Amino acid sequence: MSATTVVLSAGPNGLGVTRSLYLKGIRPTVISRQSDDVVNYSRLPARKIVLPEKNTESALLQTLLALPQAAIVIPTSDWFVSFLAENSERLSQHIRFLLPSPDIARMLIDKAAETETVSAILPLPKTIQKLTDSTALMDNLRLPVIIKPRSHQHMVLGSKNRILGNVQEVTDFFVQYQTQLEHLIAQEVVPGDDDCQWVCNCFFDYNSDLVQAFSFNRLRLSPSHYGVTSYAISQYNEEVITLSKKLGKALGYVGPAMVEFKFDNRDNCYKYIELNPRLGMCNYFDTSCGINNAHAYWQLLNDEALNYNVQMKNDVIFVSLYEDFFSRRKDGESISQIFSAYLNDFFKPHVFIYHTWWDPVPSVRMLARQLTSLLKALLRKARVI
Repeated sequence: MSATTVVLSAGPNGLGVTRSLYLKGIRPTVISRQSDDVVNYSRLPARKIVLPEKNTESALLQTLLALPQAAIVIPTSDWFVSFLAENSERLSQHIRFLLPSPDIARMLIDKAAETETVSAILPLPKTIQKLTDSTALMDNLRLPVIIKPRSHQHMVLGSKNRILGNVQEVTDFFVQYQTQLEHLIAQEVVPGDDDCQWVCNCFFDYNSDLVQAFSFNRLRLSPSHYGVTSYAISQYNEEVITLSKKLGKALGYVGPAMVEFKFDNRDNCYKYIELNPRLGMCNYFDTSCGINNAHAYWQLLNDEALNYNVQMKNDVIFVSLYEDFFSRRKDGESISQIFSAYLNDFFKPHVFIYHTWWDPVPSVRMLARQLTSLLKALLRKARVI
């Protein structure tokens, strides 16, 4: 009898894992934090549980402890990973999940600790883990710099990150955030367009050996340059995969990982950006190209043999259409330039972030939500004018 499988679902991450498991005959229970999470529009889950807004952590703990013994649980966000890591001693006696050791998981979620550890293994942009004042920052880093929260528990910027491009912006930043510097780190921005960025979505076994890996070239991000993948192409990149393999082995890493790099033309070197200790946002892209990391997770916990010789498909396009179109527009591209870019890839196979014909409702609901947001924005603009 197959073990109960649960996806701790967050947005397209959780939807992708649910679809990847379904293709292997597994219909999981999904647990989400919002009723309008996209996975709740899917027909695929065997059961859907929405956590309450208040006492969320307590409710999740009780829900997991109420699962059948040895249920397999798959987290798809940093918040869920942190929760499992913090409660691993109690939960691991009842359910099964894959994380690197609690110390490594906490280190990877805290960017100050992460960059310090990884710098001894891979090249990465020059970083300041402890911010003090504007003079020290400019003495040690070249502008522009990117300011990042140390983790999802340190979101004091009101955004995912902040770019400081000149001396005045640096000065203003330290005035504004002087009392919150302990929550932030600073890194030099590696020069280059969006297409200098690469991702390796991979999976490691109990010996921290690489089981399988999927690499893709980010072509556009949303928001532009510093956001999440909105347009990409699958490309086998041996160097990126080798670096990811080296990192996993050095850390003693177990389970799925999303490793990000940016190619630095100044020294022809791939610079490590970050490692997310979970299945990434584009995990269904992996699956569509032959690398089903969600199923590998399930297989390892279910004591099934893993295939170490899976081959990925190249030249498949990933697109999050709404986000990609509007990030391009905000970045100054004309409509004709955007459609020309899309037409250039028209005959390549495509994977869409929400749409698949055999599970159509999530994409329909997300399209309606996006059109509603666009209409509201246009109405607000009309009132201002």
